[in-house]
Amino acid sequence: MKITHDFHLHTHLSLCAPDKTGTIENYIKNAKAQGIKKLGITDHFWGASPADPEYFGQCKSNATRYYTVQNFEYISQSKNDFHFAEDSGVKLYFGAEAEYDPFRHSVAITHEQAEQMDIVIVPNSHTHMVMPKAFYEPVEKHKEFMFNAFYDILDCEFSRYVTAIAHPFTAVACPYGKIPVFDAITDDEFRFAFDKAANKGIAMEINLAAMTREDDTKTIDYYKPEMRMLRIAKECGCKFTFGSDAHIISEHKNLSAFDEAADALGLCEDDIAEIAR
Repeated sequence: MKITHDFHLHTHLSLCAPDKTGTIENYIKNAKAQGIKKLGITDHFWGASPADPEYFGQCKSNATRYYTVQNFEYISQSKNDFHFAEDSGVKLYFGAEAEYDPFRHSVAITHEQAEQMDIVIVPNSHTHMVMPKAFYEPVEKHKEFMFNAFYDILDCEFSRYVTAIAHPFTAVACPYGKIPVFDAITDDEFRFAFDKAANKGIAMEINLAAMTREDDTKTIDYYKPEMRMLRIAKECGCKFTFGSDAHIISEHKNLSAFDEAADALGLCEDDIAEIAR
């Protein structure tokens, strides 16, 4: 199956972008060369200043500093470059990778901000940003934090704006890696979560950065734990979006791996979230 969208892209506005090559102009050129027709611009975002700097001081990363900068006005600067899509055959969608707010058990966004976005993806797995380091051990506490975040995202007042869960349950920058967390999650726990997500109409993201080996080929490894999780999500009736999670132009390549993942999961057009079709 040919996947023709990439709904997880960071421009140079994201503070974690290591160079300035992640421009909309560059992404459009890459997309055209690889048969991608829709791009979602999803810079990191927190809708207001994080509520408790003391809490974030207990986390692995300094989210207070990070998200104080990445507010709505700041990420909206990307729209200044949307004109590069004119006559390109590539459609741009303005949105954000909005953060999970552990204080309000919600998404760090406002209704006014969400209404101005085409897509909103939200991770339940940015535990390096929003989970105190004490929750890393034992791994069951880490797992519980991500499930609580997942259900908070589904149940909060902003859930109707959420397009997809970004890299679901893939613990980012985890000191012991993501595999112990996946191994701690049972199939039944995944089924319960994905049944609820399917009923809510919130898609699961198939994230290229999370699912590829760190080698030159970037070939999907079908035995990685994400595939077990995504197969269960499909069985539960979840829809899917695809995202490269590129932060620089060199990460926006080999997008045919989207097609490999879709084929490995046996996806068809009806399995793709409506906005991404």
